[in-house]
Amino acid sequence: MKRLHVCYISQEYPPETGWGGIGSYTYEMAQALARDGHRVTVISRAIDQESFSEEGGVAIHRVAPKPKWDSLPFAWRMNRIWPGFAWAAMLKLRAIHKQTPVDVVEAAEGRADAFFVSYLPGRPKLVTRLHTARKFVDELNIGSQEAHRFEYWLEKKSILRANLLTAPSQAVIDLTRTWLTLKDANPFVIPNPVDEQKFRPSTFARKNSIVYTGRLERRKGVHVIAEAIPIVLEKFPAAEFVFLGSDGADRDGINWRDKLLGSLEADQRKQLAFEQKSRDSLVHSYQEAAMCILPSVWENFPYALLEAMSCGTPVIASNAGGFPELIEDGVSGFLVPVNDAEALAARIIELLEAPSLRTKMGDHARQRVETLFSPRQVLPPMIAAYEHAIASS
Repeated sequence: MKRLHVCYISQEYPPETGWGGIGSYTYEMAQALARDGHRVTVISRAIDQESFSEEGGVAIHRVAPKPKWDSLPFAWRMNRIWPGFAWAAMLKLRAIHKQTPVDVVEAAEGRADAFFVSYLPGRPKLVTRLHTARKFVDELNIGSQEAHRFEYWLEKKSILRANLLTAPSQAVIDLTRTWLTLKDANPFVIPNPVDEQKFRPSTFARKNSIVYTGRLERRKGVHVIAEAIPIVLEKFPAAEFVFLGSDGADRDGINWRDKLLGSLEADQRKQLAFEQKSRDSLVHSYQEAAMCILPSVWENFPYALLEAMSCGTPVIASNAGGFPELIEDGVSGFLVPVNDAEALAARIIELLEAPSLRTKMGDHARQRVETLFSPRQVLPPMIAAYEHAIASS
């Protein structure tokens, strides 16, 4: 088998630029390819200074957005619209490609990190991976698709100019088609991989804790959780809701943490905990939780649930987006109707009342990850997709 040189362009790449879904996917794929003997390069965003490092056989270049408009008279406003990271990534890719030819470059449609690469003469084949375009995220969170019209256009071009599209779920392909006519009639649907060796079950005693992982935002159903919590606490006053992720503001400008606490009586607020953890620290949180919940209005193929399932933790999610492709309802988790707080509360209570059901469901969740979503299962079809892109005219 030919060894490929794959370059990922992603502003998110841990640990410096966080553990968002795109960053988690890029890390998992880069590490899996490197372990398989392929040459892997990552171009990511620098926080302070540009740098180069290697980890697990992956070459990581961190670049700063260019140019620095602040240094030019009257040009500072360009910082608001200019995709500086995409320009810097193109320059870095061009230099790398001249020195060590790259076979495939991949980036998400979100943020259009490969926008300028798509216009680069003599570039490698470009794969755009659909994670969920910003226009859809904005509509769900702030109720409008007008906030960042230029960014939407950049993302549109990143999709349409790609040699190949891949996606973790059929749902995100169908959603994207409500916006664009895709020239790729059959994009490759390849699940996100999760490291089942790192995220694994343990012998820790499970607590009566309900874990939510991710930024607090409307798209992820935090408003539904806020309505479900009092129902659950009335039945199980000792249950604890643990929110692992950064806070965010709702459409009215009020932070979600304040809204969640404000939905409870004063003596109940101690049952809510808010933390931010590294991805490595999340393993223990999943291992000791009774369940993980994510009642999103829309979600593609979220790592929050992949990682929980890999740890043998039952999950509850909404019956929307890519969730039905991830979870077998009633087997590896529960699916509930979108925006239905009573249904969410009922499933949480059902799992709290039945430790044996939690164990059974968690075992099935782990088996599903091992069978479908481990790197060794995801890597072959992904390599086949890259080879298809390389062979395309």
